[in-house]
Amino acid sequence: MSFALVVIRRRATLGWSGSMEPNKQGDLLVLLSQDRWVRLQGQVDHLKAVTSGQWLRDQTTVENWVTALATLVIYVAAALASNATYKGKILILALLGGSVGLLGIANSTTKDIAMHGHIIKVHGDRRCYQRRLDLAEELIRETGRNDWALRMGMIINEDISVGVTQLEPVIM
Repeated sequence: MSFALVVIRRRATLGWSGSMEPNKQGDLLVLLSQDRWVRLQGQVDHLKAVTSGQWLRDQTTVENWVTALATLVIYVAAALASNATYKGKILILALLGGSVGLLGIANSTTKDIAMHGHIIKVHGDRRCYQRRLDLAEELIRETGRNDWALRMGMIINEDISVGVTQLEPVIM
């Protein structure tokens, strides 16, 4: 196990996740980069555990030095590769290529994420929408509410084509 991995595991601490709300179901819509959205559903306590708080505490001085040392070892290994024989260089290149390939395979086949003792799983297939409004209208039909979409700026009053009434305001 590498030094950097040990440091990251030590820094990963449970953060604030709010007050307990046992047996209450939640539905969370998360905006990612490039206008991609992820919908998380489950018990509110579990949603809080995986989305709230600070994931990594700040590094201590010792952890900072260990991380710097691990980085230096990588640079020294790259610098010393020039002293390797031709076959050694080919072997190093093959090992690096194999590592990149295995990482790509692992990333593309991973369907579950374990976060602080909770598992996030993908249910169903990925859906593409022509417009964000199409996504909002589908979720409004499913939930029977549009107040959240108004507050998030996903729709405006003129966009409402689904017959639902506005409920309490959404506080973010």
